[in-house]
Amino acid sequence: MAAPTRLTSGFTQAAKWQPLGDIGIPDPFFYAYFEDDFLPYNAAIYTVTSAGGGTVAATAAKGSGGRVLMSTGAAANSFEELQLPVASFQYTAQKKLAFLTRLQVDNITNDVFIAGLINTTATPFTAVADGIYFTKAAASTNIVVNVVTGSVVIGTATITGALTVNTDIDLGFMVDRLGNVKISYGFSLEGVRRQNFATLVPDLAISASALTGTITAALLNPTVAIGNGATASPITGVVDFLFAAQER
Repeated sequence: MAAPTRLTSGFTQAAKWQPLGDIGIPDPFFYAYFEDDFLPYNAAIYTVTSAGGGTVAATAAKGSGGRVLMSTGAAANSFEELQLPVASFQYTAQKKLAFLTRLQVDNITNDVFIAGLINTTATPFTAVADGIYFTKAAASTNIVVNVVTGSVVIGTATITGALTVNTDIDLGFMVDRLGNVKISYGFSLEGVRRQNFATLVPDLAISASALTGTITAALLNPTVAIGNGATASPITGVVDFLFAAQER
């Protein structure tokens, strides 16, 4: 294995003329970002919505690296949702915007979930007014990526065959400076991976030219919500990490 590269003068993404251009460490304000690996899970920083009497709690039974177990109640349409108290991310034309999470569900047919950047809401499965997000409907194993502005879907893509029961899947997107929504999904995309082209991330995107409207400029909230849909029985989902970033 190669030795670490030693950058004795440091490194930065800032231009020389910017305030931290010569300091030799990454500029922490180049991007506005939120990251949580749930080490530990701090419920106080979230708005947790429980519809149906479920729970959200740290778990050591579903894997290492910090995990949150989302357990719904038994009544139909029960769900658990994690959002930040204030929506603080916003798409700006010609600037990057990104989201990433790792999750798993215990029933890939009946469970429903939403993961992405959406408007602040206590009813995520009723209607999303603005956002870019992954969603899985009841009675389906497909994952759909939606781009929504003013309650109108202006772009969509469908992921098939990617879900396995109680198995991690990474779901992420990045909106590039041209307005293309580049989508990543698959097993353990984060971390060291061997160069096996059969397991590299699939190539999926919603191109800017395919959008039927303008990406929303509304403030958006990193969100994960997991529910049981119309099935009157409790379900569980696990979230490993949550990330969002926007270029200033």
